[in-house]
This record gives sequence, C-alpha cells and structure tokens, in this order.
Amino acid sequence: MALLHSLFVPHPPIAIEEIGGYEVKHVEKTRRALYALADQLAADQPDTLVISTPHNVALKDRVGVLQADAFEGSFAPFGFSYLSYEFQGDAKLAADLVSNPGLDGMVEPIAEGQLDHGVLVFMDFLKRRGYQPRIAVLATTFGSPTFFHEFGKKLGSHLAERDGRYVYTASGDLSHCTKHGIGRHHHAEGPEFDALVQDAIARADPSELLKLDDGFLHRAEQCGLNSFLIGMGAAGESASGEVLSYEDPFGVGYLVGRLKPA
Repeated sequence: MALLHSLFVPHPPIAIEEIGGYEVKHVEKTRRALYALADQLAADQPDTLVISTPHNVALKDRVGVLQADAFEGSFAPFGFSYLSYEFQGDAKLAADLVSNPGLDGMVEPIAEGQLDHGVLVFMDFLKRRGYQPRIAVLATTFGSPTFFHEFGKKLGSHLAERDGRYVYTASGDLSHCTKHGIGRHHHAEGPEFDALVQDAIARADPSELLKLDDGFLHRAEQCGLNSFLIGMGAAGESASGEVLSYEDPFGVGYLVGRLKPA
C-alpha cells in the first residue's frame, strides 16, 4: 500500500539512560526527538519497520538484507548485557527484496539474526513506549552515494506495490569530527557535512549530498549517509521534510528527522 514515513535517527548508546547515566543530559534534544518518533510509530502501527544500519556486514555498492524469522541483540558490547531485545522479522519482505528482479545486483542475502547498536538504539526507544514492531533489517556499509539513493527509489516502489503499511528508518550518525574531543579531532568537513544533511532533509532534496566526493566524505568521518540516501530515495521527489533535532555535544552529529511522502 504505502510508505508512511522515512525516518532518520542516530544511534549513540549513550542516549539510553542506563548506559549514558549522568551523560544523558548532553543528548536530551536527541532523546526527546527519538521519543517523538517512537510515539508516532506506536500510534501509526505500521505492519513492518524497515531499518538500515551501517554497522553490520561490510559490502560495497550492495545492500545486505538480513534473512531471519526473528532477531535478537543486546548492549553486551557496551557492558550492559541485561539490555536485551527480541523482535519478529518480516521474512517474506526480506525474501522478496532478494528475489525482486528490479533489485538484481543491488542486494545480497545475509543469514543473520543478530542486531547491532545501529538498530538497537532506536528499537530501545520504541520498546520503552510499549511498541515492538515486526522488522526487516538492511546493512548499508559503503559505496557510491548515487547507488544507495537509486536503491532507495526502487525500495520505495517495491513497498508501494505491496499490501501493508511500512516505515523506513535510516540509522546513522553524521560527522565524527565536528569538534575536538577525546579520541577525535576537528575537521572543517565535519560541520559542513552535517549542515548539508540537515538542509537536505529539511528541503527533502538530496541533490547536494549526491555531489560529495570520496575525499570529502572521508574527511567528514560520517557513517549515516548511505542509510539516509536510501530513506530520501524511498520517500520520493515530492516528499516534505522536517529536522526534529540536531546536536553534537561530543563532536559527533546526531540528527533526528523525517520525510513524509506525497
């Protein structure tokens, strides 16, 4: 039937209160915005949440489609194993994406049911709102920005042809060098990149992002662009955009936004 929204979320584990502790005060704008999206999803009750992460399998100019009937994960890598999660998978959608002739050469099946923090941070906010949706998980690691945008267009068309209501969630942090900090150094490309992404989502126009070259992106030290470009492609050319929040308290850009397809 339709893609209801493309959502854009960061994935700092520090935004989860048990992990961040006293430090969550530095990401309150992000937390409020993530809860706003969680409330929206809990009200909309989409049939499936399609979520992409840059922290799964490494593929170039391919989108990994995780194949599992059920997914699980925890924050054990961050020392919080008791924060654990289980979600039903949309195995039919995952299989259809892999077998779709229009996506031939763009997707690769991944036999994996384990979730990384790129997925789990936002899912934690949903769980705290009492909402645990069925999910399909995509792995978006590296490659041409144009490739991921084109894949997003085809994903949006595929979802529009299916029965059901869908939400795409692009998980990714922006630049990791917006300011000097522990373990990081400021690069001028960092704040510039973050400003470009904010503008692109607000205007629902990825054209400037598609012009960025590899050297600029390397200096910007970002991880979310590919996920974000899929979301922008899926939402279509006549979407309306909104940035709910942006902050970079630790030198890493955290953006929460959404696009509403026409």
